[in-house]
Amino acid sequence: REVFQREFVDALAPNCSYAQTAKLLRRCVRTGAVSFFDIERNPEKFFEAHRMLAKRANDCGPGMWIRFTVQFNLCAGTVVALASKSQRARLKEMQAKGKLGCFCLTERLAGVNSGLVVNTRATYDRERRLFVIDSGGDDGTKNWISQGLTADVAVVIAELVVDGKNYGPHGFFVRLRDGMGRLVRGVTVGDMGAKTTGNDLDNAWVRFDSFAVPHDALLNKYAGVDAETGAYTKKAGIRTMDMIGQRLFTGRVAVAQAALSFA
Repeated sequence: REVFQREFVDALAPNCSYAQTAKLLRRCVRTGAVSFFDIERNPEKFFEAHRMLAKRANDCGPGMWIRFTVQFNLCAGTVVALASKSQRARLKEMQAKGKLGCFCLTERLAGVNSGLVVNTRATYDRERRLFVIDSGGDDGTKNWISQGLTADVAVVIAELVVDGKNYGPHGFFVRLRDGMGRLVRGVTVGDMGAKTTGNDLDNAWVRFDSFAVPHDALLNKYAGVDAETGAYTKKAGIRTMDMIGQRLFTGRVAVAQAALSFA
């Protein structure tokens, strides 16, 4: 707690740019002051970190708090909840290198209020043993993605299509940038522009055009696609919200606690 307060909460200042707060969060991630796995192993620490940041929102702006919850709750938290053991191991590398992540759900015509039904599609290519993610135009472009301009990786929510059959929204853990920080082929991002507040956080639109991701990008704790046959399997009794909506619930708890701290 003391390290997090001294090195990150107290380091916040008014009128920071989004580049400055992104740099600060990268440092926070690398130090491990809060672990990506605390949401599961030490939830009190996870929520306390949110409350500590919320207390600085009045004088420093809300951007860092939002950035933190996108990183540790929506992105890493979704992977913790939905990934296989091998997929969870990638989070350790992500934390060691201070990589930033985002959560690509909201679209121009879809999002939480649509029942998580989205226009973005991830089609399985059996010959190449990979998924091809497509936004399908402006309506499927991800909008208002917090930390979208600075993120290295993303959890992308897309309709899973195998042999022409749509199995509904699933989560994919994908790389947006290469080792040099350049966007990978098939990914385009842009700035949503200046806001009335919270400009210490970047908000982006993100579009996918024939974006090829490996077979193991599909978060497969509850549902998966056989690499060779393309057969789809899903654990009985698992709902869409169980698979991809868990962090929306924990996020609302963090927001409520932050509101009390802010007040």
